[in-house]
Amino acid sequence: MFYHSLNGSTPNPPGGVQARALKPDGVMELTAATHYLLWVELEQGRLNVLENLGDAGVVLRKRIPVSIGKHGIGKKQEGDNKTPIGIYRITSFLQDAGLDDYYGIGAYPLNYPNALDLLESHTGHGIWLHGLPKLAQQRPFLSSEGCVIIDNQSLEALAGEIGQGATIVLTSHELLWVDAKQQDMRRSSLQLAIDSWRSAWESRNTVDYLGFYAQEFSDLHRNKAQWSDYKAKVNSDKKFIHVDVSEVNMLVEPGKPDVVNVVFQQNYASDSFRWQGKKQQLWRQTDEGWKIIYEGDYF
Repeated sequence: MFYHSLNGSTPNPPGGVQARALKPDGVMELTAATHYLLWVELEQGRLNVLENLGDAGVVLRKRIPVSIGKHGIGKKQEGDNKTPIGIYRITSFLQDAGLDDYYGIGAYPLNYPNALDLLESHTGHGIWLHGLPKLAQQRPFLSSEGCVIIDNQSLEALAGEIGQGATIVLTSHELLWVDAKQQDMRRSSLQLAIDSWRSAWESRNTVDYLGFYAQEFSDLHRNKAQWSDYKAKVNSDKKFIHVDVSEVNMLVEPGKPDVVNVVFQQNYASDSFRWQGKKQQLWRQTDEGWKIIYEGDYF
């Protein structure tokens, strides 16, 4: 179950709904390795630090004021000075000594543009979570070139909560808390689709397997027709295929309620090839069921 809490206390939710029946809207499933979500509410100008407690839920630990892009929300191209909406991961930490004072005591680069950004032909680079110049106490809400900026003391305090590649930074218009049952039903529906996709792959039923891929599918290199030709050839050459999927994260893409970002550990084995690593898929809920619009290594 999921509930929301600030500084360890559990507030009474509106309408008499039990707090433990609530979860952040869009958080369908989190693996235990994802200890924290940094959820930036772009319209409100605040960063919410959410801790994942597993079966005990997701807890709101603190809120931090932020500054965002001087031209607002929804980055689409290089130089538009907007902060992107989406799901990102922290790729590294840039230390104070190697940075201009503009970035404060350090910076956490994000993986913008991510796979969905690239599918939508978004351009640009250098979107970071970073601090203020050391002599500054604050800055206007709309003032960056697209980065998310917090005060240096808060940035320093986040060091113990940020795991590079594990902590997810989610930028959206706002953070809402909803009835957990509503999202659990949707999660179960998507999990069934993932299990069926994996089963079709293992059975080398290429027609059923490729039926899970949308007509608009792309892996950023191949379209649906090219992907189908490639997979049909690869799968037909195998005597057996075994695919294990574990450590699954499911997060709804902000602003795109029909698209779910799924990241998981994949262990693949066949008679001629073995591979294991992180995979990412984007699943879209359609009238014909769940369909994959993107698949690739998690980067």
